[in-house]
Amino acid sequence: MKLHPRNVPIKGDPFIPSRFIFGDAVEEKGLEPYEYVIHTQEPVFVCRLVGMDLTPFDGRDQEGFRSVVLYDESHHLTHYVTNSGFRLFDFNFWGEIPTAAQLQKICDEAMQVYQRLQKAYIDREVAPKERDFRLVPTEPLPPAERQARIAELLALSRDAQQNPVKRIQLAALVQQVLSGGDQAVFTEAQLALQGEAAARKLLLDCAHDTIAFPEVMRPDGSVASYELWAFPVVFSRAQGGVWWHFPLLEQVEPPLAEALQLAPETILWMSPTIFTVDSLAERSCQSLVHLAPTMDAGCDLALHDVAAARASFEAASTVNEPQLVLAWLPFIVERGKLPLAQVRRHAREALDATMPLVQQALSAEMVYGEAELFMPLPWWEALAAGTAAYNRKRFALTMAVLAGSELPDGLHAEAEYQPEHQAYDVRLLGASQQLLARTPWLLTPDLSPDRSLVWQDLQSCLRQAGIPVTEHTPKLH
Repeated sequence: MKLHPRNVPIKGDPFIPSRFIFGDAVEEKGLEPYEYVIHTQEPVFVCRLVGMDLTPFDGRDQEGFRSVVLYDESHHLTHYVTNSGFRLFDFNFWGEIPTAAQLQKICDEAMQVYQRLQKAYIDREVAPKERDFRLVPTEPLPPAERQARIAELLALSRDAQQNPVKRIQLAALVQQVLSGGDQAVFTEAQLALQGEAAARKLLLDCAHDTIAFPEVMRPDGSVASYELWAFPVVFSRAQGGVWWHFPLLEQVEPPLAEALQLAPETILWMSPTIFTVDSLAERSCQSLVHLAPTMDAGCDLALHDVAAARASFEAASTVNEPQLVLAWLPFIVERGKLPLAQVRRHAREALDATMPLVQQALSAEMVYGEAELFMPLPWWEALAAGTAAYNRKRFALTMAVLAGSELPDGLHAEAEYQPEHQAYDVRLLGASQQLLARTPWLLTPDLSPDRSLVWQDLQSCLRQAGIPVTEHTPKLH
């Protein structure tokens, strides 16, 4: 665009406004106690609108919609009233003034539009419009085809170390493999590279970037670049089962963007689908590759068949099973528009603005006890920070329960890795090996969880608490 010459006449916009426009006005003390109605077609006029009006007229007590145009002789004013409690008054006309019959017809139409507008406001406040679900694909390949895809991924990972062109091809192949329905292809490929550290690191880094910095190809051929972020959240629940789809989380988007001081028109979309430790471990975080394309298409990601998952959740909710749940609330932002330093500066404002809305969204779909929200971070950092905070919170709760009684001498811990739970089972023992308490210590969800880093973190935490810990390896017979 360019500066408009000062003396050139302004051309009218070709986009014609709605026939009826409703709005508020501000006076010195705040909002005026009534709304305004503007009729933009002939006869053009503006008037005031109030509700809860009880002006008497013939037909007020009749069934159905009734209206009438009245004339106040003492003040020389025209009023339009309805039996639904609305009154239009203070009519100001531009151009030809209509007859009472013409004005009544126009105002009747205005009230019909106003009722639809109020219904739209109510629907928007109660819940967002339902969107289509996209189910995470699960289609295992035939054994021969699976082995061929694994071999292709292995060969390209080795060649890409020295060849930039192969590295580009590797990124495309990783995107294709992760988007497929067979999670074993990528998992077995990275496991096969255990003895080739450089090639394995390249493969995992490529997959991490594919998920954290998604490129979305749209139907029109354009490409949208995003970054994946998340809020870690911990909440308690007395019943069994955990639900994963919360439509009201969409209401977090405007206040979050404002709190983080994002530039106007910057895309920030919150996912109504949250991810727990179990849902991430189920597919080793590979299902995340579908998140950005699904959100960009205006759909919601479904981790499982929605109807069946809801039935399972409601059945599990009948069981008394106290639990502390760790989950992540993902959102995508246009790439390069949200520096981490900016998020750190405005983290407190972001948490204050979003926490009430997150609580409302959770409570609308699931009964929970207490919830704690943590600062938003880029996806992989959010996973690590949330897991570390959760592990320490669980350990602190366990120690608080033990502190209620006198701690025995010789308090120590044994940790046994449980691969089926992707966690260490930490047992707190007394000097005579009596079991005092136990608590899990979760591995950070990942494409390939690093057990050694988690063991080091566990040792460091217990060392600070003055509790020696040893790793217990079960004997296999």
